[in-house]
Amino acid sequence: MNRPNARPRTTGALRAPRAQAARTSAPEHREAPESGRAKLSHGDRVLFARSGLTKADVFAYYREVAPLLVPILTDRPISVQQWPAGIEAPGFFRHELSGTPAWVPTLRVRHVDKTLRHVNVNGEEPLLWLANQSALTLHMWLSHAPKLSQPDFLVMDLDPGEGGWSDVVTTALALRELLEDQGLESYPKTSGKRGLHVLIPLGPGHTYAKVQAHANQLAHALEARLGDLATTTRSISARKGRLYLDAGQNARGKTVVAPYSLRAREAAPFSAPLKWSEVTRRLDPARFNLRTLKKRLDAVGDLFAPALKHSQKLPD
Repeated sequence: MNRPNARPRTTGALRAPRAQAARTSAPEHREAPESGRAKLSHGDRVLFARSGLTKADVFAYYREVAPLLVPILTDRPISVQQWPAGIEAPGFFRHELSGTPAWVPTLRVRHVDKTLRHVNVNGEEPLLWLANQSALTLHMWLSHAPKLSQPDFLVMDLDPGEGGWSDVVTTALALRELLEDQGLESYPKTSGKRGLHVLIPLGPGHTYAKVQAHANQLAHALEARLGDLATTTRSISARKGRLYLDAGQNARGKTVVAPYSLRAREAAPFSAPLKWSEVTRRLDPARFNLRTLKKRLDAVGDLFAPALKHSQKLPD
């Protein structure tokens, strides 16, 4: 997230990756055969010019992270950001990818004015097919089929202002305290850029209206406590350098960058799940990148896996 206020088009030059609010219909499942169809092409194409990382490096990254990422994305509509000519050229934000082969599974989703087919990353092959399309960044819905109207996460996006990472940490720890007072466990992750996402896993039965209302309450409670450094004001100029408490992604059809997704910045940082004990001013989010993934996983394993099994109910 960490983006300006403009809404994206379904295709076209990349601006701000925000999915339109959507109404959904029943998903359509097409199983991908177990074959080597997701092949790499033009692997030597440089996508990150200054660090020299190529499409082959991106392909290898997503192959390595597939066992962790596929369980998160299975049956969950995604939108993607593609940089076919590298991150220094214009990129594209897309809900539906043109030329999707028949073997790639999709979810048929009714948006406000059209029905689109979102790639369903229900296995390694569709993930690697996306990598071969230079889809560096994957944005996921907060709900998954067959209950697309019931979010299984609430997300708070802490978008830093002039106070940088220090303000992010102060705000994140205050948010964790609020959530613990409500009996809720939460899972932080770097945004892959400058900010932090805090995800609260939810059990079945929540509506988007309920989740959005609760997210708004959390944001306003934080603003009341930390008004000198954090704000719910959307206008960048009116924030006056303060951190933005973004609760707005908790609506149907909105998205959050998926855990372990790469970002289009030099050195290819990824959105890294964290332990709460790591959320300190000493942490440098840039240390989590394509080249350090293996070291990170060897050290801490899959920190996000428990969130997929953690069923919680928001308080009334």
